[in-house]
Amino acid sequence: MESSAPPRSTSCLNCDAPLTGPFCATCGQRDIPPYPSVRELVVDAFWELSGWDGRFATTVRALVRRPGLLTREFLEGRRARYLSPLRLYLMASLAYFVVAAAAPDVRLDDGRTVFMGLRVSTAAADSTPSSRAARVGNAANSAMQSREALTAEQRAEVLQEIEAAPPVMQPFLRRSVEDPAGFRDGIFRAVPRMLFVLLPVFAGIVALFYRGRKYPEHLYFAIHLHAFVFLALAVAQTLKFLQVPVVAIVGGALATLAIPVYATLAFRNAYGGTLIRTLAKEAGIGGIYAVVAATAFILTIYLVSLGS
Repeated sequence: MESSAPPRSTSCLNCDAPLTGPFCATCGQRDIPPYPSVRELVVDAFWELSGWDGRFATTVRALVRRPGLLTREFLEGRRARYLSPLRLYLMASLAYFVVAAAAPDVRLDDGRTVFMGLRVSTAAADSTPSSRAARVGNAANSAMQSREALTAEQRAEVLQEIEAAPPVMQPFLRRSVEDPAGFRDGIFRAVPRMLFVLLPVFAGIVALFYRGRKYPEHLYFAIHLHAFVFLALAVAQTLKFLQVPVVAIVGGALATLAIPVYATLAFRNAYGGTLIRTLAKEAGIGGIYAVVAATAFILTIYLVSLGS
């Protein structure tokens, strides 16, 4: 019996060049039948979106096992076997934010929650605050954590307290109490964009400490480093689904420890230099970036609080 599968083309359907493999050597189009089946469409879409054609596994393996390797590979022109830095970053950041949004809180017996391996107190676990700032902060934190607005009586009391807060703090304190769910969702949507905008800023800071190199080299490095950070944080968040406090604590602690260790190895492999010089430059880069990122985060929260 003859096969019902359509015959494969011997020439590219786009530019008519002879085909010698699954891709056209002239224009790069994938060899897909002119009338593909649903299965072929699904497979092709999956490959296009995820890069799962061998490059995904190769890229992640190189990223995790050998810090700084991907940056050197791209700078030396060996790029076809890997996902592009931008696609890798977007996939890693998407994985983290999706998992972080879905991951449940892991609560201990004393009411505290687990965050990146640390036991964090919640407003419910704290004693009744005595200062005005503490009362406002606990009320805002409680509303943000529960994603539920306070009662009319509680809201009126807290809003009265907010009126005495510094003017610059009033917008986001008021928004966190009046619309906690919308405020939290707004921050969750804005933070990924903020981090993406900070990528070239981080590359610029690295350029200050590693002179004599072109800016795109630092940008490649920044993208690969941030991609690993997102993957490490995504793994830590994934462990929360087990709802085992010990596992969540250990996983978060390991991820927190792995990031600076990985960064140090990546800096040395990508830029060279002794361990002492690398640590000194890394401390300077981290200090400057921490100030810039904190400022950007505060500005982001403020802008979100002004939104509808």
